[in-house]
Amino acid sequence: MKTLLALLLPATVYAAEPAELDYKTSFIWQWVTGCAQIMSPQFEAQGMPPNFAVNWAVQGCSCVIDHFRRDYPFDAVIQLTSEERKRAGEIYANQCGKGEITL
Repeated sequence: MKTLLALLLPATVYAAEPAELDYKTSFIWQWVTGCAQIMSPQFEAQGMPPNFAVNWAVQGCSCVIDHFRRDYPFDAVIQLTSEERKRAGEIYANQCGKGEITL
């Protein structure tokens, strides 16, 4: 009985966060990759070495995406207009830039 309970406990924890689990890994990977490809050249232009710029961009993009996943179910995030995504992304980027990203 204890073994069964131990096996069911992780499923219960995951069931409490359905919005984040609606996002497929491939969608998140494409989102992070696309974001980092846009952001890393901007960091390089500020003088960061290329490898550091990519890592910094991936961490920043991941933080912003985590905020989207926290606040929007998958079905809602794909229906946001580009203006709504931009506005939310700027808010999240500001929050991530205030200490949530650590190297």
